[in-house]
Amino acid sequence: MHLGDDEKRTVARRTVLKGTAAALALAAASHGTAQAAPEDPEQRLLRLVPGGNGVVYALYADGRIKWFKHLGRETGAYDWADGNGREIGSGWQIHPTVLASQDGQLFGLCGDGTIWWHKWVLTNAATGEGYWAPGTNNVIHTGFGQYSYVFGGWDGVFYAVDAHGDMYWFRYLAGDGSSGPGAWANNGVGQKIASEKRDYDMFFADQNGVIYGVRHGAALHWFRYLAGDGSNGPGAWANNGNGITIGSGWDHGSCAERFAERGVVYAVWVNKDHTQPDHELRWYRLGNWETVDRTGGPSWNNADGALVGTGFTVTRAANLQGYTSWSVAAGQTLDVAVSTTFDTFTASVLRLTGPIEQGGATQVWSPRAFPGRRHLLRSGYRANGPAWPASFTITVPDDWQSGFHVVKLEGPHGLRQYIPFVVKPKQPRQDVALLLPYLTHNAYNHWGGHFQYSWEPENRRRQISARRPFANAYIEAPGFIDVRFYGDLLLMKWFSDNGIAYDCYQDLDLHDPSWLARYKVLVLATHPEYWTPEMRDALETYLANGGRVVYTGGNGMYERVDYSASGGFVLHRHEQGHRWLWRDQGRPESQVLGVAYDSYSYMDMHPYEVDADHPFLEGTGLAIGDRFGETGYNFAASGWEVDTRAGAGPEAPGVVRFAHGVQHRGAEMCVLPKPNGGWVFSAGSLCFNGALAYDPRMSRILLNAVQAARR
Repeated sequence: MHLGDDEKRTVARRTVLKGTAAALALAAASHGTAQAAPEDPEQRLLRLVPGGNGVVYALYADGRIKWFKHLGRETGAYDWADGNGREIGSGWQIHPTVLASQDGQLFGLCGDGTIWWHKWVLTNAATGEGYWAPGTNNVIHTGFGQYSYVFGGWDGVFYAVDAHGDMYWFRYLAGDGSSGPGAWANNGVGQKIASEKRDYDMFFADQNGVIYGVRHGAALHWFRYLAGDGSNGPGAWANNGNGITIGSGWDHGSCAERFAERGVVYAVWVNKDHTQPDHELRWYRLGNWETVDRTGGPSWNNADGALVGTGFTVTRAANLQGYTSWSVAAGQTLDVAVSTTFDTFTASVLRLTGPIEQGGATQVWSPRAFPGRRHLLRSGYRANGPAWPASFTITVPDDWQSGFHVVKLEGPHGLRQYIPFVVKPKQPRQDVALLLPYLTHNAYNHWGGHFQYSWEPENRRRQISARRPFANAYIEAPGFIDVRFYGDLLLMKWFSDNGIAYDCYQDLDLHDPSWLARYKVLVLATHPEYWTPEMRDALETYLANGGRVVYTGGNGMYERVDYSASGGFVLHRHEQGHRWLWRDQGRPESQVLGVAYDSYSYMDMHPYEVDADHPFLEGTGLAIGDRFGETGYNFAASGWEVDTRAGAGPEAPGVVRFAHGVQHRGAEMCVLPKPNGGWVFSAGSLCFNGALAYDPRMSRILLNAVQAARR
C-alpha cells in the first residue's frame, strides 16, 4: 500500500512469509487465476475491508490480499504495523465483494451468488503472521445471486439488499467453513428487516448492529439494528428505523471508499486536485457511535479527518473493465477495449429491451474467450481517456436490430461487467426514434474519480473523456433509485410491453441530424440534461418543421456542453468554471420543452394530480382532482428533479398543463404547441419512467402521447 510514500513517516520493513508451512498457508487462500501484471498506482485496489482491532484487508486488482494493521486506530495517528502490508493470499479478484468479521473470518462473494469462507488465524498480531484455517475456500452459501448487493460481515452478519431496496438479515453461526444444519441462523434463509431503502445509494456496516447509509444527495445517515436476530417488530431498530443525519459529502463525487469499525470511519476521498490520484486514507471517530439516537446527534472527534495513509487508490472494477464507442451502425466495426487481471475473459453481446432480471435481454453475439491483459492508466486519462488498445472488434451484421446493447464481460464464477452502446440503423426503419442521454450518463460517471460532480474547486473547466468505462452502467437492478442506464431500461420495457418498435440513437448522433426528419416522433429518455449547441439546434429545427417530441424525464436541456470529436472528450462549464446553463445564455429550456428545471423540490417524491381535461387522459379513467403515479421504482412519479412552466422564468407562450405533482412546485405535465403541427409533451419528472410499470394509468398517458405523435 506504500504507506511509506508519505515523507512524514518512516515505516517498518516489510515482513515476508517464509518456510514450507507458511507457503502452504498462503496457497490455501489462493484461488482463481491472477495474471502477472505491473501494479497500477492509479487503480491499485478493488476494495478495503475492515477486520477488527485496526486490521484492514486490502484486495489488490491483481488478486493479492494483504493484511494491514492501523496502530493509530484509537487516536488517528499515522502509525501502521508492518508498513507495506503482509501478503496473505492471491486470486481474490474473483470476488466482487469481500466482507470480514473481527475474528479473522473473510467472506468472498462471487457473481454466481456463492459465498466462500476463509479464516486467517493470527500467530503474531503485531506483524500479521499466521495461517489459513482448515476449511478455507469452502462454499458456505449459494443463494445470494438474487440480491443487488451485500454488506456487513461483523459477527458473521450479512445484510442483503434486493432490487426493491428491501433489506434482509443473515447470520453465519458455524464460523468454521461448514455449511450443514445449524451453520446459519434460520437455516440460511434471509429475514426481511427493512423495506424500500432505494433512496440510499449504498450502506456499510459497523459492529453491534450499527449501519451507515449514504442517501442519494450525499448525506451520511446512521441506523442501528437492535434486534440482531432477523426480527422486525417494535423496537427492532433505533429511532424506529429512520436514519439520522451525521454527515454530508459521502457520495461518489467526494468519496472513493468508506468503511467502519467501532465508531472509527475511514474514507478515501476524491482528491481536490484532479491531476493527482485519489489515494489519501482519512480517519474519523464518531464518539457516540452506538447512541446517536439518544445523545443529541453525532459527536465527531475529528470532523475534518486525520490523514493516516497514502497509496490507497480504489477502483471496484479494476479486475475487469472496458469501453467502446457510444453508437455504431450495421456494417460498421465496434472496437472494444478491455483491461483485466485475469488471463482470459469471455465476451458476448446482448440487446436489451428492459432490465435483464425482467427478461429484457436477447443474446445477439455468442460468448467467446479472449486473452486478458492489464493496461495501466496513462497520464491525463480522466480528460483524454485511458487509450487502451482494442482487445477485439465486432463487425455489426445487417440483421442486428437497432436498440440498446451491452458487451457482457465475464470472469470466473459469474463475475460480470457491462459495456453499454447503441446500434443505430443505417437508414430509419421505424417512425419512432428513442434518444438515450449518454452525455448525462457520462457527466455522472464516477469512473476515474473525477467527473462533472466531483468536489474539486469550482473555478475550472472540466474536460471529461467519453472514451472510458462507465462506473454507473447499472444494467442489472442496483437496489437503489436510478435515472442512468437502468432508468432508461425501465422506459425500454414500456416500449416492449406496448409493442411499439423504435430506432435507437444516443446524444452525439444528433451532430449529424440528417436522420431526424425521417421520424414522426423523437422520444427523450429519463434525464437528458446536457446538450451541445449542435444537438439543440437540430432539435429546434426538427420541431419547427412539424416534428413531435415526447419528453419522458426531468431536468432536460439544462446545461450546455461542447464535444471534441477528435479528442473524444466533453467540455463542461465555461472558462471561469461556473455551470454553463442554457437559461443564462438567453435560451431557457422551456423555449423548447415548455417546462424547465425547478430545484425547489429536490428528492421530494409525490404523485401527480389531474387539473384539466386533455386528450392524453383518454382511457385512463382519470378525472380532475384524481391522483396517479403514487409509487414506482424511483418512488412516486413526480419528484427527485422536476420541471415546471416557470422554472426558468416566464413560461413559454401557449403551453398547456393538465397534471401536476402534488408537492409544492411539483412536476408539471404539459404540452407545448410548435409550428407546422409540431408539439412537445413533457412529463417533467425524473421519476416518471420508473412508475410506468406500477400504474397502468401512467402507462396509458404515455401511450396516448406516443400514438398521437405518430399520426
